Amino acid sequence: MNGAEAGNDPVAVMRREMRVYPGTVPGSIPGAFFDDGSFAISDTEFIFVTLDGVRFHYRVGEGLVLQMPDGAAANEQALAGTDFELFLWGTVFGAIAWLNGLVPLHASAVDVGGRVVAFTADSGGGKSTLAASLAGLGLPHVCDDTLVVSLANGVLAMPDAKPLKLWDDALTLTGLSAERPIQSMPGKHYADATIKASVALPLTDLYFLERGESVEVEQVMGVQKLSMLPEALYRNFVHAARGDRSAHERLLLAFCAKVRFWKLRRPFNSLSFSDDILKIKDIVTGG
Repeated sequence: MNGAEAGNDPVAVMRREMRVYPGTVPGSIPGAFFDDGSFAISDTEFIFVTLDGVRFHYRVGEGLVLQMPDGAAANEQALAGTDFELFLWGTVFGAIAWLNGLVPLHASAVDVGGRVVAFTADSGGGKSTLAASLAGLGLPHVCDDTLVVSLANGVLAMPDAKPLKLWDDALTLTGLSAERPIQSMPGKHYADATIKASVALPLTDLYFLERGESVEVEQVMGVQKLSMLPEALYRNFVHAARGDRSAHERLLLAFCAKVRFWKLRRPFNSLSFSDDILKIKDIVTGG
């Protein structure tokens, strides 16, 4: 039984398991249930190689080993020229959550009076911009792009130290400043939210973002929740590839029983953006 399943603080588990150490990454791992050449994972460890050759090796309870291409030193200057941080807080972060009995969602989230509201969509669907904008209106930012939750006692959502990732137009809409560019994604930048959450809180609502002519919300009920949840899971194939269908179904049922689902439609219109955000804030806060 891993740390998260044993009842340890899941926030502390993720902080501990995300520690990075320089070292040598092996070429393979035993017992992998998935291996596509760049990402191999078993029940206890994984190897991941980024697009520009940065290598990660993770084993439960031991943190992350990092190996730079061609034996280069893993110093701050060398890492700044790679996609290290992008994948550290994406694929690596999500896989570590799965291996520690936690569930990563492809979502950005905010704290609404002691409960968490999350927004999920495909990449480019506006979830980061929406959560960052709501933080600017006083709702503490919980996470960007990947939200880790524990199902050990309800559905507990964890804040994390990930920076925001925003395109140029999103920075303009949110009024935030670019901290540094994302090397492999020209025009996209890391940024810091106006206000951040600091403690784990219950996740009560998951909004599936869609385009629409105006701001509208529709609740999702019953079996439709089960059909929609897999698209909100981050790197869902990691859990599905284990081949334990009953465990996967139990996860889906437990989540759907505790969290309200909604479809949230809104325009992608910069001219109405400020008004639309105020309407969405009223919706998620019950205003």
